[in-house]
Parts: sequence; C-alpha cells; structure tokens
Amino acid sequence: MSEYQKFDSDDPDILAAYQAETEGQYLKAIEFYKKVIEKDPQRGIVYKHCGNVFYRIGNLDEAVNYLEKAVELLPQFPTARYELALAYYRQVRIRQAIDMMKSVLELDPNFLMARYWLGILNYHYGHLREAREHYKMVIEKNPKFYIAYHHLGVTNLRLGNYEEAVENFITIIENNPDSAAAYALLGDAYLFLGKRYEAKIAYRKALEIDPLDRKAQRQLELLDEFKDVTF
Repeated sequence: MSEYQKFDSDDPDILAAYQAETEGQYLKAIEFYKKVIEKDPQRGIVYKHCGNVFYRIGNLDEAVNYLEKAVELLPQFPTARYELALAYYRQVRIRQAIDMMKSVLELDPNFLMARYWLGILNYHYGHLREAREHYKMVIEKNPKFYIAYHHLGVTNLRLGNYEEAVENFITIIENNPDSAAAYALLGDAYLFLGKRYEAKIAYRKALEIDPLDRKAQRQLELLDEFKDVTF
C-alpha cells in the first residue's frame, strides 16, 4: 500500500494525536506522532503532521527537521514542501525558502498560495521585480485576492512605479472602502507623483477610518508644514 493509500484512521495513535491537537494539547500530540514514527519510520505523512505541530508551537528547528524528512519521504507531495518553505522563512532562511517554494510550483503550477508566498519571499530577499511578477500572476489568476494588490502596490512604490501603485491601492479601496491602510498608501503614491491635494484627501480618509493611523497623521502634518514647498 502506498503512502497516499494509507488512511490515518487505521492507526489509533494518529487518531489520538488528532484529538490531542483538537484539544490544544500539542506536546501530547507530538508524543503520539512519534510513537507512530517509531513503529513505521517510512510514514512520511506523519512526519508532516508532527512538523506542523512543532511549527504551531514555535519550535522551528524541530519543525524543519520533521518537514525535511516528510519531503524526503513524500517527494511528490507539494503541501509538505510548501510547509517546509514557510518554516525556512520563519528561520530567515530566505534563499532556501524561495528554492523550496519554487519546487512546489514545479509539482503544482496552480498552487496559488505558493505563488503568493514567492512574491513575499522575493520581496524580503530584495528581488523586487521578481516579487512584482509573482503578485501580478496571483491577481491574474484570482482578481479578488486583494492582499496581493496590497503587496504589489507596496512593491511598485519601492520600484518607483507610482502610477501603477495608485491603481493597485484604488482597486483595494473599490472593493474594501474601509481599508485605512490602502488609503494611507494611496496617499504615499500620490505624494511621490507630486499630487499633494490628492495625497491629502487620501490621508484624511485614512484618518477618518482609523484615527490611530499615526503615519497618515504625520504625513498630513508634514504636508501642512511644507504647504508652500514644491514636492
């Protein structure tokens, strides 16, 4: 019987581990998963489950150890690679995370969350143009993936693509008019374009929605202080 054909319900220790997880008893769940591994060291899916529990409790070293073993035993299982990539990211092993996330898409080109995370990973790695392309591919596949517009807009600001950034943040606002963050970032984009009036309107709207938005407040104060200066 292949790894994919084995049912977790066949093993009472796995069922006990699931129950422990449901009850928030994560260390107890790990003990049960380890018992299964001791009986069947080739059961890759259990390494995956155990790695995810370690990840959940913040023990990233152990999470990586178990998830690496899961990937070794389940080389064609994209979610194991995806979870390992996220664990690498949490360890600030960005290059390894990027390489692992790329391998997810090699196995499953339609794994949209992997594409989204490749955008984030490349952004943190300083590969802004690569990040931009990944975000654009995400929203092409799913135009309602609004957080991708946010990251795309921020990346466009960093790249100096201010007109495109304006479009990104307006798209968010059109679909979520209560997003103070989108209005504040829209203000930044307008400011970079020298459109002070539009920037003020955006910052004021951000403060109207979220009076605690200190960045928008600070930008408005700066605009008022330097109102006679050409930006």
